[in-house]
Amino acid sequence: MIDLMTLKPGDRLQLIQGIVAEVTENMGDGMWVEVRLIEAPDRPGEVGAVELCHAQDIVKVLGAPS
Repeated sequence: MIDLMTLKPGDRLQLIQGIVAEVTENMGDGMWVEVRLIEAPDRPGEVGAVELCHAQDIVKVLGAPS
């Protein structure tokens, strides 16, 4: 289980459906973070879009970009 309370802006996440996203804001409720889509194989037109992401959609934390 991923503790969303520890995520901060800039952290990268692997989401379901092969999506990679970057945290832009942590809502601080332990359930939702706002993310910007970095890679979206099934939705290429949405790369760059900002949306809310629920904890259940996160596969793993990839870390902050280097």
